[in-house]
Amino acid sequence: MSAFARRTLSGLSLLCALSTAFAAGPAIGLAVANGSFQLDRSRVWGNATLFDGSAVETNITSSDIRLATGVSAKLGAQSRATIHESRLVLEKGIGQLDSANYYIEADGLEVMTDQAGATARVKLAGPNRVIVAARQGTVRVNNSEGVLIARLERGHEMSFEPQDSGATVTKASGILALRDGKFILVDRVTNVTLQVQGPGLDTAVGKLVEITGTVNASGPTVPGASQLVDVTKVNVLVKGKAAAAGAGAGAAAAGGAAAAAGGGLSTAATVAIIGGVAAAGTVGGLAAAQDLPGQGGSKSSTSR
Repeated sequence: MSAFARRTLSGLSLLCALSTAFAAGPAIGLAVANGSFQLDRSRVWGNATLFDGSAVETNITSSDIRLATGVSAKLGAQSRATIHESRLVLEKGIGQLDSANYYIEADGLEVMTDQAGATARVKLAGPNRVIVAARQGTVRVNNSEGVLIARLERGHEMSFEPQDSGATVTKASGILALRDGKFILVDRVTNVTLQVQGPGLDTAVGKLVEITGTVNASGPTVPGASQLVDVTKVNVLVKGKAAAAGAGAGAAAAGGAAAAAGGGLSTAATVAIIGGVAAAGTVGGLAAAQDLPGQGGSKSSTSR
């Protein structure tokens, strides 16, 4: 090949690379792995530049996601995610978030940390089932509408199953209390505060209760409450048994709907339904594990 031809080919290659970079927009960070991984369906080694919307799929090793904003996240082995400047959309496997001001999206749920130094882990455990663990600090989980549905403290993990779209049934349990003349309940499963209203509540203040109801679209007026719930049934829990304390019209139907909505979780633990998502505590080791699958603490290799 002549020198002119080589220069022409080199120039075309450079032009193509620049055009691709321009089309993709500015780089947002790097994906780094001790081995190979897939970036936008192309195999790369060591590290690769990320653009908004880049798809990363790991093989037998994990991958570090390092954004220019200072965000740090990880993908376990055999995992896949689309990386955006504001969020990581987990599509397969396990993801880990080590930074605030960013979140992992999984099956419509939004998982984020409350402060710097906190660590959240998210696992897609099957169709319509997400496991979230707080390895360090406090982790918050929102539904697809941005409503807080769970708050996890360090070392705890929970299983979530989003219900049918449009579901408004709420099922929660905890100590019923009064705050500024309004009834509130901190759900003992999800650690979320709910403002509740309806018949049978005044006689149950200070007691451990289980409530069933529907979400009131007007929203809560008590600071810190996630939702306002119109209670249709309230049971006072005594030594693991429930004694009816009062019910409004349609309570039996609402209770049946709540039981059906929560029936998908394969656990004997108490199930809560908050913001259209069924939740239960679980012990699977996701929070306790030192490393993600394929991580092993080894150093990343140089790109080649």
